[in-house]
Amino acid sequence: MLHVKNRELVVPGRLLAEGKYLLGEGTFREGNGIFSSVVGLAEVREKRVSVISLQGRYIPREKDFVIGIVTDTHPFGWIVDLNSPYTGNLMVSDLVGRKIDVFKEDISKFLRIGDAIAAEVKMVDERHRVQLLARGRGLGRIERGRLIEISPAKVPRVIGKRGSMLKVLQDSSGCRLQVGLNGRIVIKGGDPKMINSVVEAILLIEREAHLSGLTDRIKAKLEGMR
Repeated sequence: MLHVKNRELVVPGRLLAEGKYLLGEGTFREGNGIFSSVVGLAEVREKRVSVISLQGRYIPREKDFVIGIVTDTHPFGWIVDLNSPYTGNLMVSDLVGRKIDVFKEDISKFLRIGDAIAAEVKMVDERHRVQLLARGRGLGRIERGRLIEISPAKVPRVIGKRGSMLKVLQDSSGCRLQVGLNGRIVIKGGDPKMINSVVEAILLIEREAHLSGLTDRIKAKLEGMR
């Protein structure tokens, strides 16, 4: 038996369901009941009950798409800030895709401190050391675009169910977005006015992630600006 509606705001300890439901993220089981372990939005998909957290820091997981900022170098690559308690390590070969003699070739021609990069989390070990991969389609140094940062917990709302909110943001503005699961988003477009409108829309989503009808409001807002 379900005790919440989809997208209902819940707090830790709230009873979500009883019976033969599967545990999703942000939940725990006690006896026959499934309870929320975080503040967030209840989500029910088939027989799985989850809670999309509305607070908290980004914790890297393998295969995550992230946007990082290069903060330091070492002889074989770079240290990358991930908007997380944990930093990322990017090896030269995981950026350029070939072996490089770092004692003969200056790696600063590939990346410098302050550069933004699109990357995939390649591996996270038991000590939370994070290895990144930044070669491949859509990965690597970010050459252009407007970079903004929001709470990582609000990223699922920016993406939406099956990418619905992201589709609205892009189709209604004519901009393209790269959305990192670590809360960093790059907006690319030819019209600075529309880029600013997308920034405002994303910040609105961050503030009102718990409200229903947000997708339609964002669509109307952006289409009204075009």
